[in-house]
Amino acid sequence: MSTRILIAEDEEILRVNIKETLTDAGYDVDDAPDGEVALARALDDDYGLIVTDIRMPPGQGDEGIEVAARLREERPDVGVVVLSAHADPQYVTV
Repeated sequence: MSTRILIAEDEEILRVNIKETLTDAGYDVDDAPDGEVALARALDDDYGLIVTDIRMPPGQGDEGIEVAARLREERPDVGVVVLSAHADPQYVTV
């Protein structure tokens, strides 16, 4: 399993802060501005962990929950962490 991490977050300031924090901790980190880019990279490249925002604006690719579900099917060896600033029970399970 790879130690590379991919961050999928549409809010640039959050994406940059998470990436910098993990990079400073010694991880090899890439980032993606939306779910579509994140999913393409995750399926084409070798990551050990994907960190994705649960919600991303419509028209910017898949939402994080869709990314997590696809990865669970197509790359079950990759860990996925889903972040949310929203308390919405519809997103409790993947």
